[in-house]
Amino acid sequence: MIDPSAGQGQGEGREEVFPNYTVNDDNVPIHKKLEGYDFYESIGSPKYVVAPMVDQSELAWRLLSKSPLPPSLAGPSQTITTPQGRKIVRHQGGAHIAYTPMVHAKCFLEAKGDRNGDGQFNLTFDEEGGEGVVAGIEGGDRPVIVQFCANDPEILLAAAKKVEHRCDAVDINFGCPQGIAKRGHYGSFLQDEWDLVYKLINTLHINLKVPVTAKFRVFPSAAKTIAYARMMESAGAQILTCHGRTRDMKGQMTGLADWEMIKIVKQAVKVPVFANGNILYYEDVQRCLEVTGCDGVMSAEGNLSNPALFLPPSHPHFHPPITLLANRYLDIVEALKTPTAGSAIKAHLFRMLKPVLDTDEGLRIKIATAQYDQGMGDFRALLEEIDRRCEPAKSEAGPSWSAPPIDPTTGYRSLPLFVVQPQIRAKPVSTEIGGHEDMVTRPASPTGSVTDTSGPVPSNPVAPGSSIPGTILFSRSARHTVAQPDRCVGEDCTGVAATRCPTRACVVHCRILRAVECGMTEVEAGAEAAKGGLIGMGCEAHEEKERLRRERAGMKRKNREEAKQRAKARKTEAKQQTKKERRSGASTQSATVYEKIRADVEMDEETAMASSYVA
Repeated sequence: MIDPSAGQGQGEGREEVFPNYTVNDDNVPIHKKLEGYDFYESIGSPKYVVAPMVDQSELAWRLLSKSPLPPSLAGPSQTITTPQGRKIVRHQGGAHIAYTPMVHAKCFLEAKGDRNGDGQFNLTFDEEGGEGVVAGIEGGDRPVIVQFCANDPEILLAAAKKVEHRCDAVDINFGCPQGIAKRGHYGSFLQDEWDLVYKLINTLHINLKVPVTAKFRVFPSAAKTIAYARMMESAGAQILTCHGRTRDMKGQMTGLADWEMIKIVKQAVKVPVFANGNILYYEDVQRCLEVTGCDGVMSAEGNLSNPALFLPPSHPHFHPPITLLANRYLDIVEALKTPTAGSAIKAHLFRMLKPVLDTDEGLRIKIATAQYDQGMGDFRALLEEIDRRCEPAKSEAGPSWSAPPIDPTTGYRSLPLFVVQPQIRAKPVSTEIGGHEDMVTRPASPTGSVTDTSGPVPSNPVAPGSSIPGTILFSRSARHTVAQPDRCVGEDCTGVAATRCPTRACVVHCRILRAVECGMTEVEAGAEAAKGGLIGMGCEAHEEKERLRRERAGMKRKNREEAKQRAKARKTEAKQQTKKERRSGASTQSATVYEKIRADVEMDEETAMASSYVA
């Protein structure tokens, strides 16, 4: 038995609880495979990593992230040869490796019909995990790591076996902090069950033909975080990705990732470590590598806003135009045989084009209502319209425009609306997850507006007292900047999408889309949703909002019932008092008392009912 408290000397001085775990004495893999730094070198010693993102790091996006610019603008690609003799193609500004979206092991394994789980990882068209040329991009989808979530070692192994021939490694998600992970008993909600975590990793380490890796979040305690990382290493994880936030740091409690904690993890283990958190710009990537000493940096939200995040400042197209990258993405989608979900396409366009969409609700609605079953024509037309509207801003910036350095006082750089840029999380005007909480863009364009033929549209103001340049004001005086609710991406659906819903769908279509990805047919999922089923299968934003709605409805019912009981009790008391007074012969006085009590009862009923509605 390994002492799980190893590394406890760096704790915070209070008693720590380290769950026990049983080590496999026969820890030798069945299949011969590379481990640790030998494995890391065999996939090209990657430093720039695209994170696993639900509904967002699909094949088309991974390819865009690996080759964000057209060859005519990017410059020459580079072919490297690993110590093991493998040749890997790298493109200017591209990621070195990417993770798939999280695959639900049980759903993937039990997928029905001919689709065989293709909604989560497509095995039919031989493009996901494909080498050679895929969608015109040399090198294809490799190297790639497929991420799974699971809580049963045998189910996880069976699911991973289905993809081991199509990937370089299999990753296990121990970092998801969302409510859906809590309900499903996976992700960061396994971090107190070290024995199970060990078995999940070790089962894949022993039985898979490819290495296993793990992604996790830190504990508040450095000692416990070190012990947790070492336990994963001893179980057989060949690369560790450390997200420098705790399980409770999510939503509006996200906060900054702790690079010092990541640095401690890196120093405590002998396998490669990827750092995750706080990446907005290319400069952040380099700074993170220096501060943490990690072997690579993983980006999620930074990559979604700017898939050319890894393009160095020396490149002539540093911070390229949003329409350039959006068109490149659509080119890849059209070139693939593997279907790309319409919800993913719209989500990516919403994210990349957000600086412009925030100035005109009409453009946002056009994306939400665009049809994609007959091709990308509607999206292309929209991008052409955005290009026309951005012409004045481009003219004022001039042909020699280049991105300015980061402002050392704010940590941000001022960028015009027509180029890709990071987004900063703003506080919501609603306390509900589905409210107008959104990501806000940084400084407005040099012209101060994006214009069309009908005249200028005012630029985004800077919120008074805000330390974030370009923070959008949610007020009546700045009505044009308010992020209006998005329409659902579902065909012919008039519902409203939760602002934080990654699929930009209403709650019904959000649940249907995820049910389809988990193996149900659209007809089955639609029928189940129509009956009120699929509860809990939606995204975190929708399910949290629905939970709060149910709680409020339950509280109202409870208040109404209590008001009824109080009124009934007062009426009974009044009747009894009246009878008593009549028996005593005080009929005149009893009438007065009865009227007073009845008035009190009526007032009590009105007050209780008003309170229930306020609640």
